[in-house]
Amino acid sequence: MRLTKAAGDGSMTAVVVTGMLQLLIMATLYHVASGKVTIQITNFIGYDDVLMIGCRSQDDDLGQHMLSYGQSTEWKFKPNFTKTTLFYCNARWKTDVMLHVHFDAYEYMRDNYGCGSDCRWLFTVNGVYAYNSKHDSWDFRFPWYSSL
Repeated sequence: MRLTKAAGDGSMTAVVVTGMLQLLIMATLYHVASGKVTIQITNFIGYDDVLMIGCRSQDDDLGQHMLSYGQSTEWKFKPNFTKTTLFYCNARWKTDVMLHVHFDAYEYMRDNYGCGSDCRWLFTVNGVYAYNSKHDSWDFRFPWYSSL
């Protein structure tokens, strides 16, 4: 009788351990899936220069925004479970010629461990910079392209 009971206790332990592992996995997935990311884009081109920017993902069109010098636009979202979240933007401003850039404002595989939950972009006369929180610096990412 004791051998049967001991075997029963062993299988009960296995059920409890399996259940605890399932709960741990679910809690981890919930934590990862519930984390929100903030994207912020700021115009630092010049006092009289307006940045026109439109961003979207496969599911969301965030519309067109006109940012005066020092103004920002931002949005928050939860990356998808399949780790394929991508927001891309088209930006332009006009000097003597139209200058533009197309870039990925958020790409899960690049940014989940890069900027984490706070991704900031700064538009200047020279091009586009991304904030590097590990080094507390702005890293140059993209130049402007001209169209005549």
